[in-house]
Amino acid sequence: MNYKHPILLTISTALKYLFAIGLIIFAYSQTGQLLCLIAGLMELAIIFLFSNSLIRANHILGWIVNGFLLLLLNIQMAVLTFGNTYISLVMMTNLDSVKDLSGQAVVYISAIAAALVLSFIPARHVGTWKIAEARLLSLVLAVELIFTMCIGSAASPLFSYYTLIKQQIDAQTPSKNIVKGKDYTEPFHGTTITGRIKKPEALPEQPNVIAIFTEGLSQNIVTDSRNIMPNVAAYEKKSINFTNYFNHTFATYRALSGQLYSGYQKDNYDSNALISLQDILSDRGYTTTFINTETRNINFTNYLQDMGFDEVISDPAFISNGIADSISDKDAYELLFDTAEKLAKDGKPFFTAIYTFGTHTSLDSPDEKFGDESDSLLNKFYNLDYQFGAFMEKYEESDLAENTIIFFTADHAAYQDRLFKTSFPDYERKHTELDEMPFFIYYKGITPQTLDVEGRNTLDFAPTVLDYLDISTNNYFLGTTLFSGLDNNNNYDTIFTDSSNYASTRGGEIRSLTETERDIIKVKLDMYYEAKQQGPPETESTDK
Repeated sequence: MNYKHPILLTISTALKYLFAIGLIIFAYSQTGQLLCLIAGLMELAIIFLFSNSLIRANHILGWIVNGFLLLLLNIQMAVLTFGNTYISLVMMTNLDSVKDLSGQAVVYISAIAAALVLSFIPARHVGTWKIAEARLLSLVLAVELIFTMCIGSAASPLFSYYTLIKQQIDAQTPSKNIVKGKDYTEPFHGTTITGRIKKPEALPEQPNVIAIFTEGLSQNIVTDSRNIMPNVAAYEKKSINFTNYFNHTFATYRALSGQLYSGYQKDNYDSNALISLQDILSDRGYTTTFINTETRNINFTNYLQDMGFDEVISDPAFISNGIADSISDKDAYELLFDTAEKLAKDGKPFFTAIYTFGTHTSLDSPDEKFGDESDSLLNKFYNLDYQFGAFMEKYEESDLAENTIIFFTADHAAYQDRLFKTSFPDYERKHTELDEMPFFIYYKGITPQTLDVEGRNTLDFAPTVLDYLDISTNNYFLGTTLFSGLDNNNNYDTIFTDSSNYASTRGGEIRSLTETERDIIKVKLDMYYEAKQQGPPETESTDK
């Protein structure tokens, strides 16, 4: 095709700008974010006016600059369309897990390819109005500046790149608050775990413990009127069920470690040399295991093995019939039951944790389907519930029911992407990564109880488990047992952060932290991150 032909150049120029306009409007239609629509259209106008001048002066240079700027804009709008937010630091730090999004791979790849091609097709200059063009560019730039000053830079697709780079630099820059050689573990050291509930007499002295971490599950999915998760909903009613309970971080790498150590992660693969839930139970004679449902994910496997379990059950030979080389939720629950029965025969108490992968963002169910089977998000949560129900039926009929406690929760809340908004159009959320999530405790014969924890979060998971087991010991937990009331002196268990965003869930209400509040919590977290690397003194023991 001869792109030097004026008519063809006019067509390609119109096509690339119409595509950008359409993408901006489509992003708005999917997210309802009016400020992003306004900012996107203004920045598209700035790109057009600026590159139009360059193309007139130097066609090749103008074409390259125009294509590069349009690509930056189009990518942000595509990410906004599918992810309900511009590119974030969490997205960038999880790029090595991009295979986990393979359920929508065709859609994502098609969108990226279209953005790449249509951003860089040739363009011609439009009009001969040099002076008017310069004045109009100045006017739009001024309006954009005023708009940004009034509403902030969060709506700007191009300025978001600066924010992203700044967050990355800040995350990698050593904190000025840290003094070399200083012991930072002592401020976080506790000699006891506050006991606010007594272990039921019906349970043995050392009951077995199963912890189920479901991938990305929000409480609204469980309680939805369409009865998507009837088994989980039924068990909530006959368990000790915690309401107004939120995730303290996002995503999985930060969330699993964060719950087991009752602490925050600065980066996905940070080690934590402090004391974990599994450490404490191991010291009391428990066999500790974690079932890995992503056995072919080397990074995730190494991450689990770094957490000090006696065994990470992670044989790559397992049939990975789930999406993204994972073990399906059906097989995961069957493996969990088989593992628990095998461990029970050894005569020692056991602590077994599992992370079920099948409800990950973008995936569909390979097994059970919901309703007319057209909604992939509803399918995967319905399937998860079905497999949980099948597991619990076997559990109830086995000897495990006599001496094994089930702690059911999630790694973090469901991510509010385009599919989530489509599946739950009437559910209003204030935060894409943060939401109320389920947590209940069940064993055969338990007295049902519902506890409103007033916005407390998953940092409280480990101390709650230990409180229920009547275990009190040395620890470095940032959370406290959920059986206690909301503690105004706890600086952490109503604070959400993914290392770049901060929010409070105190009282069950989500709000952004003020700049002063962010600065205070950042200083404390810098100290905690240093303490994590140092670990407890060599003389420290969890048996005290």
